Amino acid sequence: MMEDERQRALLQRAVEGDPHATEQLLWAHYDHLHQFIEKNISAVVRSTVSADDILQETFVVAWQQIGSFEDRHADALYTWLRAIAKNKLTDRVRRQAAAKRGGGRAAVQHRGGQSSLVNLVELVVASAKSPSGSVAHREAERITLVTLARLKEDYREAITLRYLEGRSVGETAAAMGRTERSIQMLCNRALKKLREALGRSSQYLSKRS
Repeated sequence: MMEDERQRALLQRAVEGDPHATEQLLWAHYDHLHQFIEKNISAVVRSTVSADDILQETFVVAWQQIGSFEDRHADALYTWLRAIAKNKLTDRVRRQAAAKRGGGRAAVQHRGGQSSLVNLVELVVASAKSPSGSVAHREAERITLVTLARLKEDYREAITLRYLEGRSVGETAAAMGRTERSIQMLCNRALKKLREALGRSSQYLSKRS
């Protein structure tokens, strides 16, 4: 009962615009939502999209629309997030079909078999000068993905192209129509925000355990 009350209080704060409350709610639903997405990715797009990709897109929508969320029953938030994820999965299938017909940009093929998120997390954790060094790697993944979805669009796009899609600085600059110096600045600032999120989250995570 106490946990339900705490979750409702967090949700109320999130709806009212508290970003830290939103972070905590999304962290809490990360694992179940990731499992749902992984289970439901169509074979048609599995080679070009990962659960992390869909989860990031889902969290972006959640950050944008949490202020209009109204339902307050216990499972409402997860149900809402799952519906967003299902829409994103459907969108990916449609975009893949359109790309094959020549009507859209082809998705980037995943390299290796390892999630590109792992490399980004290792970069953030290795250079983080905060108590977050004690945060488990799996926790660091969820924190990184939630925070990435929260970033301004240009920060998020630079990090996604540079580190998640593995493009060079020059390729990222060309894709975004910016200079290489500008891309380096965007990436540095975005990485700083991700490191700050790890430091901030370490206190919250230690209270849960």
